[in-house]
Order: sequence, then structure tokens, then C-alpha cells
Amino acid sequence: MTTGAVVLVTGAAGGLGSALVPALREHGWRVRALGHRRPVPAADETVHGDLADRASLERAVAGAHAVLHLAARTHARRAADYDAVNAMGTQALLGAAERAGARRFVHVSTRAISAAGGAYSRSKRAAEQQVEGSRLEWTIVRLPEVYGMGSEEGVDDIIGRARRGAAIPVVGRGDDVVCPVHVDDVTSALAAAVSAPAAARRIYTLAGECLSVRRFAEACIEASGGRSRIVGVPVPALRVLGLAARLVPLPLYPDQLARLRAPKPAGSPEAHADLGFASRPLREGVGLAIGG
Repeated sequence: MTTGAVVLVTGAAGGLGSALVPALREHGWRVRALGHRRPVPAADETVHGDLADRASLERAVAGAHAVLHLAARTHARRAADYDAVNAMGTQALLGAAERAGARRFVHVSTRAISAAGGAYSRSKRAAEQQVEGSRLEWTIVRLPEVYGMGSEEGVDDIIGRARRGAAIPVVGRGDDVVCPVHVDDVTSALAAAVSAPAAARRIYTLAGECLSVRRFAEACIEASGGRSRIVGVPVPALRVLGLAARLVPLPLYPDQLARLRAPKPAGSPEAHADLGFASRPLREGVGLAIGG
């Protein structure tokens, strides 16, 4: 990779994207962001548009050496909404990148890739298949639960609740397993994936220390001073609410329970050698996130 070569980043305005842009610049890339609604001040340049705007994709990939595709629809009430962004949007971006002569296409996917994970998981697997079938030199990186971004979703929500001393709801007894990774450990691996020779046409699954959701919540409570309590939400109630969420704007989505409980691949040992990936100890990472 020539220093100053352009990498196009989609989803750069999100929590992970905002952390990724500086990491890419540290690796010598000139970062071009595909900007939709929010600005990306850390990027070197921005092309306004989105995955549904074919003309904006052509402008965005023009002259780009690589594409790092992070943008995705993560919550929706209809399967068609996931497909429109995650599957069809990826297909459109791949086509534009192929026509522009981009060399590497890094697709950011998810450990929740099983068809049993519901509509989101199926849409992400469809996107992966499109990437694998492209003419580009591609890399797929499947992410676990990422924390440290200060968001109000998933494991970051648990951290935020622990910091505030609020109740922390868990599914049932909290026995479902997560393998969380601090955002800084993810961004360094993704930045490496854009140019690592060994990463061409490879799929990597990243994973940190695997533990139950309850144990993760307990670690967050301990790191924040122990004011929160864990509240179990009955699984039958969540199933009923999930069905209702297809029609009513409830604070959960129809496929969330399925996504949590679907089987997930183990972490890829070769991610350390190929991408330099290493997940910091949970106690250290949670301490940083709580303090931030």
C-alpha cells in the first residue's frame, strides 16, 4: 500500500466507524467517508450519499485503492428493510468497486451469521455470499459484541447502566454467552485487514473472552462500584413482545432474541497472526469503558 492511498469507508459516522477512521489514518491511509446523515469530521474527505444512491457510490469509489464496508442496518421490524441495506446495498457497492478497479474490499460482518439468528443474520450472510462471489480481492471480518463506543445498545448499554447505577435487564437468568471485544482492539484489526497480504480471500471471526451475559454484567457492576442490580426478564414474555414488535414500535425488535441465542462460530486463531488481533483482558477493557 502506498502511503496516502485512498480507502473508502462506509458507516464511518457510527460508533465503530468514528473510532476506525483515526486508526486507518495512523496506518497511512487517506480516508474517504461515504456520508449519509451525520458528518465525519475525522475523515480526509466525504462523499455525500448512501448505499441506495448508485451515483453517489460511483463517486465514492472513484480512485479508491480499497473499500472498508461497515455500514449496515442492525435493527428493523421488517426483513425487507434488512435486505435493502445489508444485501442489496452491499451488492451495489461491490459492483461500483469492481467497475472502479478497487483492489481490496473488506466487509465487516457479524458472529451472528447463522440463519437461526433471524432476518438480520440472514441478510448479513447473503451479503457475505455476494462478497465471496465478487471479482475483488476480499476479506470478511465477523465481529462479536463490541464495547467501549458509548452507545446505548447491547453490551455498551450494560456498561452505561452500570456506570449510572441503573437496573440491568438480562434474558432469563442471563446464561446466554457473549464474547465481547473492546472497540480499540477491533479497529486495529480492521485497519490491518485493508492491506494485509495474508487476509486476501479469508474470513475471520473475532472474539474476546466468552462468558455469560450475567457474568459480563457483574464485571461491569464491580468496575463501577457495585450500585446496579441485575433483573431477569422472562423468556416467554420476550417472545410475545418480539411478535408484537413487528407491528408496534416497542423498545426491542422481532429478531433480537433469535440473534442472541443463535449458534455462533468460534474465534479465528489466525486473526492474531494475519491481522495482529488481540483482545485485551475483560477487566482492563471494562475498566476503560466504565471510566470513559
